[in-house]
Amino acid sequence: MKAIKEEEAARLTLLDDQLLLITQDDVIHRRVFDPAHRSFVTNFGCYIKAEEHGKVRFYAVSRQMVLFAVERRKAWRMLQSKAGVANKDYLAQKSLLAKLDKGEVPWRTREGRYAS
Repeated sequence: MKAIKEEEAARLTLLDDQLLLITQDDVIHRRVFDPAHRSFVTNFGCYIKAEEHGKVRFYAVSRQMVLFAVERRKAWRMLQSKAGVANKDYLAQKSLLAKLDKGEVPWRTREGRYAS
């Protein structure tokens, strides 16, 4: 993780938005390294926003940290499942990814082009 300016963050993808496009299966099958796939993650291509001492700061996040977040989310969802808790975010993500993968909803590549 490295500190960046707000202008630099505007050119990157918010971590929360990137996480919507990635599943643990994408990580296992290494689709996160395929620039043509929706789950592609570039190194330091995502950012987070944090408040420190009343100031908002921006940080670029490494690919490894993004993939770690995917793995932790999977572990959390498994715990919820074992406890009998339905995760609404997971259901919404599955629905969105199904539409994206079928081409029903367009998505933009990092270069700003629409892909199917």
